[in-house]
Amino acid sequence: MSAARVRRLDRAAWLMSRELEELGSDLREARLGAGLTLREVGARVGMAASVVLATERGRQPGPRPALLARHAAAVGMRARIKAYPDGEPLRDAASVALLAAFRQRLAPDVPFRAEQPVTSDASDQRAFDALLMLPPGCRSAVEVISRFHDCQAQLRQLHLKQRDGEVERMILVIKATQHNRRALATAAEVVGATFPLGTRRVMAALAAGRDPGGNGVALL
Repeated sequence: MSAARVRRLDRAAWLMSRELEELGSDLREARLGAGLTLREVGARVGMAASVVLATERGRQPGPRPALLARHAAAVGMRARIKAYPDGEPLRDAASVALLAAFRQRLAPDVPFRAEQPVTSDASDQRAFDALLMLPPGCRSAVEVISRFHDCQAQLRQLHLKQRDGEVERMILVIKATQHNRRALATAAEVVGATFPLGTRRVMAALAAGRDPGGNGVALL
């Protein structure tokens, strides 16, 4: 795993620990505001006073989600756990293998750079799976999808990345599974509006080191 990915995982863990510390502080303030002792909250929730104190201090590992919800309810609060979009997902082994197979079919002299930032903004964590430089100076972004499922959402994200990254071409590499073929056939009109070129034309151009002339989909 690259150093950048390790840093991202470490940052995510650190942010979660901060969230738990803030949650614990909120629970403590609510308990004190309600005039309850640690022992009283523990008796209501069904856990020791020491566990209540550890939760309030954000110590790890914290209680199970169900127990945390009971703790919050005991002091007049509601605890929620929700995940938010934050940059690009870390690629699974299938996606890494698919990108490697795609690269092998490129012309040997095509410059290939993996995991390139979409913009120079440090707060923008998005990245292209790869960038190709095709003559004459055509910047082409490559995005790999092992499972094509939410057509509109995935295409919207790709459109925004192409716009913000200011790349001339976007090549969508999709794993050639039965599921993905059916999904592409169902959304053919929508996909074709943004990615008009098919596998044969895209890969023939890239194998020759040429610009395919437009956005395209490559099933591999």
